[in-house]
Amino acid sequence: MTTWKWASLTAGAAVCLTVLMGAAAPAHAQIAELAAQKITLKIDRKDVTVSGISSGAAMAHHLHIAHSADLVGVGMVAGPPFRCADYLLGNAGLIPTNPALAMTPAAATAIGLCTAYYKKMGAAGQFLAPLAEQPIDTAKLVKFVTDAAAARKVDDPKGVCGDRAFLIAGGVDDTVPGKVTGATADLYRSLMSQCGDDHYVKAHLNAETRPGMPHTMPTNSSAEPANCAAGGPYIADCDYPGAEEMLRFLHPARASAPQPNRPASSENLVKFSQRKAIGPFNPQGLMHENGYVYVPERCKQGETCSLHIALHGCHQNEDQINKDSRDPNRKYLFAVDAGYNDYAERAGIVVLYPQAAATPGMLSSNPNGCWDWWGYNGPAYYEKDAFQIRNIWKLVDALTK
Repeated sequence: MTTWKWASLTAGAAVCLTVLMGAAAPAHAQIAELAAQKITLKIDRKDVTVSGISSGAAMAHHLHIAHSADLVGVGMVAGPPFRCADYLLGNAGLIPTNPALAMTPAAATAIGLCTAYYKKMGAAGQFLAPLAEQPIDTAKLVKFVTDAAAARKVDDPKGVCGDRAFLIAGGVDDTVPGKVTGATADLYRSLMSQCGDDHYVKAHLNAETRPGMPHTMPTNSSAEPANCAAGGPYIADCDYPGAEEMLRFLHPARASAPQPNRPASSENLVKFSQRKAIGPFNPQGLMHENGYVYVPERCKQGETCSLHIALHGCHQNEDQINKDSRDPNRKYLFAVDAGYNDYAERAGIVVLYPQAAATPGMLSSNPNGCWDWWGYNGPAYYEKDAFQIRNIWKLVDALTK
């Protein structure tokens, strides 16, 4: 019998078995703001998943690769592949430089190859345009994963077996091109091919491109002022509930029997000090002071629930999401508006919303409040012990132990 996760069970069957057997042990909340409300969570540690948009998608992907033995699924909206920013390591001659811009090779690769952000920099970014022509080889991405695992920096890639991946790309995304999101999908196909045949891969990987969708978190919220509009707050009504579809796919046991239709409640969203919950805090991690957690009513009442980690993108932490919003009359919050909570309320999924912090000044390492997927915290950004990956995982432990 294989020693891969879930043994010979499918992911869905394993989750069902866990729920039926009541295998999850109660966990007293270690987040003070939950304890103050006398909320004691019971989290099924075998049904924890992660997702995100843009830099949050990249962080979700790196978190999944790092902790594939513990996570059972990943959702990505417009996410570049594992260590994409390191793709040209050892080939510095291929990376254009501009003495006027203090930019590391990894940052240049992230802006020119892994995204099309260089186009948003105007004339200053055009020197990076040649990077957009570089191909992205799946075999090299797989080697990044296997090498990191061999060095014990991330989990064994076999941890992906039994997991699910739901990848969404925008057909008119001008920030993360289709070539890049396609490379992420190809990487997952390759990693999952070790687990089963083509039928297996198709059952565990959903990779789709939404025609007409820009760089945004897609929802079907009628509260949005324009249909599938581009730009801030990077949440738009695209007639597609992206977060719900991801949760439904990543938690199949939960999808089979959700409670009757009921909306999320603002009373069930708890703001907490993530720095206090993390413990001894290293500011190099650039974690925001605050995080959020949505606790469905049934989870408050002691039911064993699943856990999902939802990661915002650049410009989307609570300090920045409203600065460039197309609707100045509406105040957005990713933990409210990204579309996760209504389905989570019905299905019994606690949603953790960590937040990254920004550094002041456009020439700083992270002025847009992005998650670190190119090394602004250092070259070990992808490792299990990297500042942000470690700190997010401490928040998971705070909710589940």
